[in-house]
Amino acid sequence: MLTAAMGLSSCQDFLTEENLSGVTSENFYTDAAGFEKLINSCYSSMRDVYETDPKLFCWGTDIITRGEIEPVSGTVGDRVVRATQLNEYRTLSSDNSAVSELFSKLYAGIQRCNTAINKASGIPGLNEATRNKRVGEVRFIRAYYYYLLAENFGGVPIVKEEINTPVTHFVPNSEQEVYDFMIEDLNASVTSVDAATVEFGRVTQGAVKHLLSLVHLTRGYKAFGGSADFTKAAQYAEEVIAAGNYKLVPAFADVFKSTNQQNSEIIFSIQFDPTSLKDKIIGHGQNLFFGWRIFREPGFYDGEYQTYSRRTSDFMPTQFLYTLFNTAKDSRYDGTFLSKFYAVKDDKIGNQPVKKGDLRFYFPYPDQPFTAADSAALKQANPNVEIVRFNKWKQDFDGIGGVMKFPMINKFFDPLANFPGNNEKAYSSTRDIYLFRLAETYLLAAEAYFKLGQKDKAAEKLNVVRQRAAVIGQNLNITAANVDIDFILDERARELAGEYKRWLDLKRTHRLDRAFAHNPLTKLTNPNGVSEKYYLRPIPQSVIDRDTEGYPQNPEY
Repeated sequence: MLTAAMGLSSCQDFLTEENLSGVTSENFYTDAAGFEKLINSCYSSMRDVYETDPKLFCWGTDIITRGEIEPVSGTVGDRVVRATQLNEYRTLSSDNSAVSELFSKLYAGIQRCNTAINKASGIPGLNEATRNKRVGEVRFIRAYYYYLLAENFGGVPIVKEEINTPVTHFVPNSEQEVYDFMIEDLNASVTSVDAATVEFGRVTQGAVKHLLSLVHLTRGYKAFGGSADFTKAAQYAEEVIAAGNYKLVPAFADVFKSTNQQNSEIIFSIQFDPTSLKDKIIGHGQNLFFGWRIFREPGFYDGEYQTYSRRTSDFMPTQFLYTLFNTAKDSRYDGTFLSKFYAVKDDKIGNQPVKKGDLRFYFPYPDQPFTAADSAALKQANPNVEIVRFNKWKQDFDGIGGVMKFPMINKFFDPLANFPGNNEKAYSSTRDIYLFRLAETYLLAAEAYFKLGQKDKAAEKLNVVRQRAAVIGQNLNITAANVDIDFILDERARELAGEYKRWLDLKRTHRLDRAFAHNPLTKLTNPNGVSEKYYLRPIPQSVIDRDTEGYPQNPEY
């Protein structure tokens, strides 16, 4: 099997294909079957970006902070360092391993895509329609990778060609050039991929148009963008909606049922089918990292982790996130968080027996009264329950004063997950990761209309999402007067919490100040507030060191 990787261990590895099998692309990708395997490897490269814990998309935002970092093989090692740097910003350096990993994985994926595009025209027995379709799919993936690179690092090298010989110097293109290139890729892609889903998991016109909407929306905020981008963002989102190929699932919670992953709302997802992973232990950790270590509590460790998974609080919700919901009206609170935890086995708390099925932890709704009488009644019925009130839903760190217990983000729960060892790569879930879904398409349209000054249309799009979320018999509709960028960001938090988008949302809208207001650790360590440098990550030091003619660092790093 041929694998492509952008390693950073030597200058020869930078953007160079690494052949672990001794088989060259010249003699492997020589027929239609081999080419399909190459295309599949482009898709599977997306797993590499998301398979463990996509740190740069979560930490340092207004809705996710860092909690207790999971030790690996008995030690914490670099994990606390990189978590602290990304969540608190102030000490973020070019040696941060998470930053280097993202940069490396994105260019590794780009190299696979370049190989596929380069080889496509020379494959015998591959009909033109299939060739064009597959190249279109790969150009979408490549454009998405450049979007992530540009938003995290600014201007980066545009590499279009397959690289088969060592290249030891690259010149970064401007951010505008990178955006122009990704739009060029997407415009070519949209005319060649399937209009609607034929084989679930493949790129469709809906996926391309959703990404075009996101790219133009993001570009519109930049100095080289403008209102024409917001117009295009709204247009592409409207085209996805009007095509009718995707439908909102009637109940928010049903979008995330583990048995309903190929539902009508999903425009594009990253596939983690366990049959395709075969003997690999690597799934992903989206089901794990938004919780806390309940398995350490009496009544919970059964050796299998099947009921609640082996949760950790690497990605811990901020108190601010919980306050965004009207829990009496908005079903997304219960559809996102788990607030009641029951013992999974007989056990003891000291000398007090615990029975399987006992209510052990209860987290009252943060916006509804829970009186002393309510507490007494609950404890009388459930003598082993620990009631954890909202003021304690924080880290038990110095200066914070919480207990590291809180309602867990549970919408990614995977009942089939296992944890095959205390290993940094032994992640457990093989659920698909939803990259684009129709609810977000409505939110992109709403933001574009807001930026165009059309608040009535923005409210209309927001209301489609909000009314789907409404508890039966309740009304969550808003008016144009309610619409501003903070409301839109709040709505994205309510709808998309945990879906690996938040840092990119705050970057796009230039609202990292929200993190410095609502993320307790970010706020505590930055008394002077947000700095402009934090809107970009540092270029990995390994890239700079191994560039023979000097690669520039981002400002102030």
